Amino acid sequence: MEPASFPNTIRMGRRFFFWSDKATAGRRMGEWANGRMGEWRTGSVRALTVRFRRTGTTGRGLCRMAAVLILFSGCGHDSYVTDPDIPQASVEFGDGIEIFTPTDTLIRYFEDFTPASYQDRPAVELQELIGGDIVTHTDLYGYRLIGVDGFYANQPGKEYGDNTWDQLGIGWLDLMDIKVIFETERDPTLKKGHNVKWLIRVEVLRSIDVVWPDGRMLAAVREVEPVTVPDGFPGAGAEGIVLASFVERADPSDLEPEDYFYRVTSEDGTRLPRLLTWEEMHETYYLSEEDRVVMSEVLGPAYRIDLPRTIELEASR
Repeated sequence: MEPASFPNTIRMGRRFFFWSDKATAGRRMGEWANGRMGEWRTGSVRALTVRFRRTGTTGRGLCRMAAVLILFSGCGHDSYVTDPDIPQASVEFGDGIEIFTPTDTLIRYFEDFTPASYQDRPAVELQELIGGDIVTHTDLYGYRLIGVDGFYANQPGKEYGDNTWDQLGIGWLDLMDIKVIFETERDPTLKKGHNVKWLIRVEVLRSIDVVWPDGRMLAAVREVEPVTVPDGFPGAGAEGIVLASFVERADPSDLEPEDYFYRVTSEDGTRLPRLLTWEEMHETYYLSEEDRVVMSEVLGPAYRIDLPRTIELEASR
C-alpha cells in the first residue's frame, strides 16, 4: 500500500504517521518520532491512536506497517514506558521485538518480514516471527509474550499459561496494532488473555508441559524450586527438581494428584517404562544441567530419560 492510501499521513524520515484525529495528535507527533514518549505526563494527554509505516532500504519501498494504541489514565505519573517494572527493550517499540533465549538475545525487525493478511490486516505468523532456529528443540520450551506495559498471559493473578510452539503456529502479530491474535477456536486451552497487546519481548523458557484430561499448563524450570538430589540417585549432591513440583506448579486445582498415574515422555517420544504414582513422582528428579529425568539407581538406566517434554495425568486410580 502506498502512503496516498491513507488520510492525514506525514512522513518523518523512514516512517509514515497517520491518525484519525489530527487536532489531538498532530502537535505530539514530533515528540513521538524523537523517542520522547516517556516524557509525556499521563494526566495531560487523552487517549489517541497513532499508526506509522516504515520504509525498507533504498529500492525496497514501503514495506511494513505497525501501530500503537496509547492509553493514558490521568493518574499524574510518568508514562508507563519509564516504569522500572516495564520491559526496557533495546529495540524501539514498533520496529521489532526482542527474543530472550537461554543462551542469547535476538532482535526481530518487522521490516525483514513480508506480511501476510490475517483478518484483512497485515500480520506475521508468530512461528515465522520468532523463528524455529532459536533453540535446538522448539517444543521443549514455553514462549512468554510480553507487552510494553509488562503484561504477559502467565503473570501472577492471571496464570493463563505460556504458549507452546504449536500454539505459535496458530498465532499472529497484527502489524497495525502490534497485537498478538491467536486462533482460539482451534485450541480450547487458549484464552483471550493470550492475545497480548503491544508486543515488545518474547522469553523462551525451558519448560515441562503438564497435561491433564481437560487442560494443560507449561511449568517453567526456572520457576520451580530446586532441591539437592539425595544419595542413591544419578546426580546425587547436585541441584534437581522433584517431578511432582512441576505438577504442583501447573496447578490443575480441580484434581486430586493422588488420584492419578503419571506418564513421563521425552522429546523423541521415549517414555519411562511405566506409569508413576504420585508417591513415586516425589522420588523422581529432573536434573536441569543434564536435561534428564532420573529415578533410583537400583532401577537401572531404563528409568532415566533425556530431554523430558511432558508429564501426563492418566486414568483415575
